Amino acid sequence: MRISAIFAAALTALGATVVSGIASAQTVELKFASSAPPTSPWAKQIDRFAAYMDAETKGGLKISPFYNSQLGSENDAIAQVSRGRLDMGSFTASSVALQVPEIALVQLPFYFSTAAQRDCVLDNHAQKPMTEALAKKGLRFLRWGEVGAVHLPGKKAYVTPADVRGIKVGVVTNKLNNEFWKAMGANPVPTAVAEVSSSMQTGLIDTYPTPFAFYVPSGLNKIAPTMTKFPLWDAAGVTLMNLGVYDKLSPEVKAALERETEKYPNSLYRAEIRGVDAALTNVTKGAGGTVVDTTAEQRAEWQKVLGNFWTTMAKEMGPEGEKFFAVLEAGKKSCENAK
Repeated sequence: MRISAIFAAALTALGATVVSGIASAQTVELKFASSAPPTSPWAKQIDRFAAYMDAETKGGLKISPFYNSQLGSENDAIAQVSRGRLDMGSFTASSVALQVPEIALVQLPFYFSTAAQRDCVLDNHAQKPMTEALAKKGLRFLRWGEVGAVHLPGKKAYVTPADVRGIKVGVVTNKLNNEFWKAMGANPVPTAVAEVSSSMQTGLIDTYPTPFAFYVPSGLNKIAPTMTKFPLWDAAGVTLMNLGVYDKLSPEVKAALERETEKYPNSLYRAEIRGVDAALTNVTKGAGGTVVDTTAEQRAEWQKVLGNFWTTMAKEMGPEGEKFFAVLEAGKKSCENAK
């Protein structure tokens, strides 16, 4: 069975059905920025979101997605949304951290005990303070998204910290990413999502921490055929809108946005991406790629090197970082038995 056919089958759960709406004389059209490949599961989710809003507002709100960083790199695009030069988009928490640094703490390496605990903390503890922090930057929080469990692709396996010493790691530049890889003895290299494959091909980077949902549809699996599976962390996504744009929307459109998050909750978004990740793990193996599963003992070596990294990063982000870290710590205890 061809990889493309297997990948297509993995995406059917997303059910991206486009429903045409009735044209409105007062249509609002918004540009939606995304670095996701157009064939990726994130693109399917965005297409579904746009179709829902079109139908629910009877054509009153038209969302036009631009994939593959057509409107600029993630870092550039989110800055443009903050300034009101772009309307909205979906971004990794790593890029959002350039606007609100403390959001990077939701992706502290090896921080959460389980994915369920992490989901519970994000939804029930982190969302409110993050919404408030983003509003100060002119951004309206719409929902959490899911990027996926982050692993390490390359031309060889990277199972312990010793394996990454001295290598070049492509990163979305923020303090947490940079300091984590420096602590591991690696060299972080700022790398835009759209430039990952070319950077791997030319040797500018040796690895790019990423989930399977990007690894396969981007073609990175053909360049870096060995995937070391951890995860290092579960990467969060955030869908945002310029606050000024949001404030100008009609009450009806705002209500439709609320209904969309009720119909398609965060739990669904996460389940879809995790399902695709699992399917593409099998695709990788079936296509002749190598998937190396790390052991509990190997992951413990990474945690040992980290030491006090979590609290150190929170302190280095200043009062807001320490305050947000306290929220995460309390959330971890509250969500300890989350399923």
